[in-house]
Amino acid sequence: MWTGRQTLTEIEGALSKLRRDEGQLDGALASATGQAEQLRGERAKALRELARIKLDEMAAGRLVRNLDAAEQRAGQILENRRLRLEALNAQQKTLGDEVTKAEAERHSAAAAVEAALEVVDEIRAQAEAKVKTTAAWIDAQKAHEASDQIATESEKKAAQSEAELGAKKKPYDNDPLFAYLWTAKFGTSQYAGGNVARMVDRMVADYIGYAETRSSYVMLTEIQLRLREHANRQRKAADDVRTAIAALERQAMLEAGIEPKERVLAEARHKLASADANAERRRGLLKEVEAKRAAMLGGGSDPAYAEAMQTIVEGDSQDDIGTLYAEAKRTSTPTDDMIVRRIGGLDERLAEIDKETASLRKAAREMASRRTEVEQVRERFRTSGFDHPNATFRNENEIGVVLGQILEGAVRSGILWDILRGGFGTRPGRGRPDFGSPTFPFPFPMPGGGEGARGGEWRQPGTRGGWSPPFPSGGGGGGGGNDNDSGGDGFSTGGSF
Repeated sequence: MWTGRQTLTEIEGALSKLRRDEGQLDGALASATGQAEQLRGERAKALRELARIKLDEMAAGRLVRNLDAAEQRAGQILENRRLRLEALNAQQKTLGDEVTKAEAERHSAAAAVEAALEVVDEIRAQAEAKVKTTAAWIDAQKAHEASDQIATESEKKAAQSEAELGAKKKPYDNDPLFAYLWTAKFGTSQYAGGNVARMVDRMVADYIGYAETRSSYVMLTEIQLRLREHANRQRKAADDVRTAIAALERQAMLEAGIEPKERVLAEARHKLASADANAERRRGLLKEVEAKRAAMLGGGSDPAYAEAMQTIVEGDSQDDIGTLYAEAKRTSTPTDDMIVRRIGGLDERLAEIDKETASLRKAAREMASRRTEVEQVRERFRTSGFDHPNATFRNENEIGVVLGQILEGAVRSGILWDILRGGFGTRPGRGRPDFGSPTFPFPFPMPGGGEGARGGEWRQPGTRGGWSPPFPSGGGGGGGGNDNDSGGDGFSTGGSF
């Protein structure tokens, strides 16, 4: 079984391997591109030699100047591109080394947090076992169970009343005369009608029996408000008892000597937050450089490369060159035949290299795509909190196999996230996860999520309380009510409406 940190290390190791493989492909692509540029230079040189042989001095001079100008423009463009690519390569190597170092520092800091948390968790477990035997804790726990049950019943009744209120209010709301008078606040100190309006409204009120209807309507709406207020009071009472229990638990931890260990944990968390921020910042810079390199190495998507190739194509497509080449092939002069054969061989080699270059570019794009997909899984892994100190993965063999298949290109990384989710679990704690809450300053996995930190927020030194990954952990259910107006929560409506 792997821990969350071990699993993250394996994912980042796969990313490093993909990046190295990309570097090898990029090197092969750069080599092939360089060979193609060299061969095109040799071809232009051969065409110049052929021009000097086959054409008169004036025509040959003009054609050579045209060839020289095209080659010079293309050469300058490609040289500028080469220099930019070399600069990006140097940046990538430097940033790659920095990312590797920063990730190692982060994993070391995370290991320190885990070690400090282990010590703290042991003391918490000892304190929990001890305090649970005291009369004060036992009495407080019984009081909390009773008050929590009353609060729960109150909340159920309030929720039921709120759900039923809409149907009960409907006849009143659908009566246009009653709705008009209610909106105008007739019969209250807030009514602002003039003398004529007041006289007419009084006649309407007498006609529909507004005074009696309004009294029933007020009682109907007020009962729901009073039920909710009562539920809130009961929940606060239960929370007060829970706070008192937490104070007893905190005192037990203090007596067990937890304070200096918590300070060590807090310091370790701050160091981890700093190391994590540094690693992510370096990784962000590396991604920017990789995106720039990918655009350059993509060939057609690189404007400078496309411009250079277009310059060469335009130079080769001149009518003079086509005519010159065709004429040389028709004659039997040994010298020009040798140059024509040389140009033909260069054309064949260029075609082979262009095919090889296209294949390398395709492989590089596929490799970059796989790396990007794994990076996306890694980001989801971190934001989901799967690297939490209590996170575990029981299917480490399956994860390792899939990572290997991704490196080989046998599968895409979409399946990796499903496997990670399927194997995710949490290490059983020594005691209750919320022991000492809300004073204990570290997020622990809580059944059903609870309140507090979510996912990757656990890395922030200030987070505390419950923690859960950002997807349902299973289970569910809910309470229902009944049609009675009283029941188990110490509150009675005193009637029905």
